[in-house]
Amino acid sequence: MGESAMRREWLTGKLIPLALWSIPLASEILALAGKSAQMAREGLRQDLSMEFARHTLTLAFFLLVLAAYLSRMRVVAPAAGFKEKILPMMVFLAGPLGIFVLQRLGWPARFAAPRTAVALSVAGLALSLWALWHLRSSFSILAEARRVVSTGPYRLIRHPLYLGEAGTMLGLCLLLGTYTALAFWAAVNLFQLVRARIEEEKLAREFPDYRAYRQRTRFILPGLY
Repeated sequence: MGESAMRREWLTGKLIPLALWSIPLASEILALAGKSAQMAREGLRQDLSMEFARHTLTLAFFLLVLAAYLSRMRVVAPAAGFKEKILPMMVFLAGPLGIFVLQRLGWPARFAAPRTAVALSVAGLALSLWALWHLRSSFSILAEARRVVSTGPYRLIRHPLYLGEAGTMLGLCLLLGTYTALAFWAAVNLFQLVRARIEEEKLAREFPDYRAYRQRTRFILPGLY
């Protein structure tokens, strides 16, 4: 690989995603610090506790993905073309940036389900942690092939990380309490399913044992789909 190609790969694969990721990450750190100070002054009111939980879960999720992204192993087959490079990056950034924008808009809530929302977010985050622990250095944002992971939750379904992300994001959208947030969640996860199928095509081409793995596991819901 030439020097210019390496610079271009570093720019598109490292610098730009990290720069964009730092925006909601920094915002959540500041928001969490502000809520902590407010709770210290005003005590543990329910509304403040829910806001604190929301910012804590969002920050934990962002840090989790960042740690996995920075510790990846060398790629076997790099991404190529729009559907393997641009589309996955757009879907990856859409979720956190969209939540960031919706939170800042501050639209009035149409419904309230704080306990359900927090439970979904915690469950989704726990599943994401479990999946990332087994994925670790094989984590990819683009449709890249590193190795086949079939341990932990990957013994049951092929995309536990996406299922965990969906649960966490649904909880955050429920905390916002708007139908716009729920519609946004549905749209992002529809494209997430497309992204998952693209990744499977890539892995099946590069690793013959992935085909057998795909036959004995479910796509994203244990025992169902």
